[in-house]
Amino acid sequence: MASPEYQRFLQSVNIGYVEWHDGIGYDLEALKSLCPTERQQAEDLLLSRRSDFRDIEALDTLGTARALDGIEGLLSSRNLELRLHATRRLAARKRISSDKVESILLDTLPNVTPGKGLTEALSLAEAHPTEAVRRRLLYCAVKGNDDLRVHAAALAHFLYGGSTASFDWTHRPLYLRLGSRVRAERQAAYEELCRSVGVDPAWALEDGPKRRSRGIYARR
Repeated sequence: MASPEYQRFLQSVNIGYVEWHDGIGYDLEALKSLCPTERQQAEDLLLSRRSDFRDIEALDTLGTARALDGIEGLLSSRNLELRLHATRRLAARKRISSDKVESILLDTLPNVTPGKGLTEALSLAEAHPTEAVRRRLLYCAVKGNDDLRVHAAALAHFLYGGSTASFDWTHRPLYLRLGSRVRAERQAAYEELCRSVGVDPAWALEDGPKRRSRGIYARR
């Protein structure tokens, strides 16, 4: 018969609307208190799922080699949110290199949207602000999707030292101009943003990400 702790954990895995909407995770305290046999059962269940950030969080809590290998298997997931959650967990454990984190960010940033990796990508970029990541944020500020541009601009501004927070409300009018659907308005705002932090804006108005191999990310 399953222990009360295992029953609590299983119940928490069956999330409802409130848990989904509020981002409430599984009962990790119950998970940590399981006996070895039930921890193995929980690990088997989580590895068979791996369809939600909560599964990654719980596998990370278990912390076994098998559980962490399961998280690592999500680094190539087509689900950007899962890929980014997995990257953050593995980076915190130093299971992946800084170069790998950068590569994943460069690949995912232009494609994230609310509910599909946006929050996680911005958080990870703030924690790993390499020059290439900062340049990709600038690119996304002018050429990203409608949901991304404003946030990418704000974070890039902060990471380049132009503001005091990852979304500095003092500069909100400038960021909102980058949210415009009028290309000329976006470009003008983008050039103003770049000038304010001493970055040459020309590269991102061309095809920045495709030109990485030609040294476009080198500081100018």
